[in-house]
Amino acid sequence: GAALLKLSMMPMAVPPSLPTPVPPLAAVQTTQPQQPGGLLDLLLPNFNTDTFIWRVSMLQITEYIGSLLLGSAYGSPKLCSLYLLGASWGPAIAQGAVWRLMLPMMLHANALHIFFNLFFQMRIGFGMEKQFGRRKFCLLYMFCGFLGNLLSVAFDPMKLAVGASTSGFGLLGVWAAEVLLTWELLGESRPRIFLWFAFMVTSCVMMSTISPNVDFVGHAAGMLAGFLLAIILADMREDHQPSWYGKAKMSAKNVTALLIIASLVRAITLGPDGPMPFCGTIFHPRQLPF
Repeated sequence: GAALLKLSMMPMAVPPSLPTPVPPLAAVQTTQPQQPGGLLDLLLPNFNTDTFIWRVSMLQITEYIGSLLLGSAYGSPKLCSLYLLGASWGPAIAQGAVWRLMLPMMLHANALHIFFNLFFQMRIGFGMEKQFGRRKFCLLYMFCGFLGNLLSVAFDPMKLAVGASTSGFGLLGVWAAEVLLTWELLGESRPRIFLWFAFMVTSCVMMSTISPNVDFVGHAAGMLAGFLLAIILADMREDHQPSWYGKAKMSAKNVTALLIIASLVRAITLGPDGPMPFCGTIFHPRQLPF
């Protein structure tokens, strides 16, 4: 039968800003006076076209247009178009197509899908990239997408999966790690942050139950990836470190290594041999009605 296309829709809320001291992942920044922002800054705080998150979002739009040109039906890319461009598919990954663990974050299933994902990742991403620096933010974004897709295909290899929300939810995991590491320093902000987390969990559960095509495993795995990598990369001042700081970093490294190794074995060594979609090639795609 046809593969179930897993979509990834992102909630629209933005995490409340953390109070001082500087979060554990923050890059050193030069303080500049803030200019009053308009509607654009209200919708996309810290908007800046000279950023990784802007460029990867534009690349995702380009990929979406390309998938439509390759083959579309009712205004959305056909399944074969997404497959040929690198959508996650367990049997293909088991045969060595490991690039399908990265490319799905560049693909989207329809216009609403890409709109929500890009709006969310830019709304939260501009501020995070400014805070962490481009290189560290790029590493976080790409690793969350990779590990989210890897865990998703290890859990259920028989689905065609696309979407950037493995990376998007990874950014939420990064933020959650920051909150955990600075919990003792947050003071009066704790109730507000707790309420925001409750809202986010409720939103995720509701989305996953309303739409059967949402890849809940990919969302959760991306968030876990961001949480673990943020702890690994954290560089807190010694006087701000919680007593369990060293153990948390070591545990995060061990858990991350274990997840990657176990999931690669499950997805590649023990993955299914087929079926393989008969979609032709990217230069000569097979024309199918779906």
